[in-house]
Amino acid sequence: MIQTIRNAWSVPELRKKILFTIFALLIFRLGSAIPVPYINSEQLGFYLEAQSGTILGLMNAMSGSAFSMATVFALSIQPYINSSIIIQLLTVAIPALERLAKEGGEEGRKKIASITRYTTVAIALLQGFGYYSLINSYGLVQGGSLNAFWVGAVIVLSFTAGSAFLMWLGEQINEKGIGNGISMILFAGIISRIPTLISNMVTMLGDGSLKWYG
Repeated sequence: MIQTIRNAWSVPELRKKILFTIFALLIFRLGSAIPVPYINSEQLGFYLEAQSGTILGLMNAMSGSAFSMATVFALSIQPYINSSIIIQLLTVAIPALERLAKEGGEEGRKKIASITRYTTVAIALLQGFGYYSLINSYGLVQGGSLNAFWVGAVIVLSFTAGSAFLMWLGEQINEKGIGNGISMILFAGIISRIPTLISNMVTMLGDGSLKWYG
């Protein structure tokens, strides 16, 4: 594997693709640390830590802990994944979309991709609103004397913009990087949690709350 990486690095074109992919993933990790305003992220983290075995915990794992910190990339690429699945199902169910996918050629694929993008934004808006409603129901939204509608709009639009940006970033990795942009972002988010998991295990072993059996 190391030799394969060395061989790829020695090719200028592949080296550029690898460097671009690394740069894109660094942007993803940087955005995962930028908090959305008006949210008590510390208390939110405590709440989601207790929900580690639920769907909320899964969403947090897929986002690389951005979900529990309420950052701009909290929704990660989940809206895009959901959108892709929905469009694929509709392509089978709706004859017009099926013809577009099978007979439209390159132009048809571009239209399908465009529909997927718009659907991604719509789903991100819905998920962003749902996430905001969850946070608000637990009193974790801060705004003081600001208008509640304004605070909610800023939070939802921040989540939506972050998800749309990740969709675009994944497409850039496909075009200018090593490919599989969405999978790369998802993988980077998951492995970014490894240091935290190891730290938690060491802490639990240290205080005796976690014991080895065998």
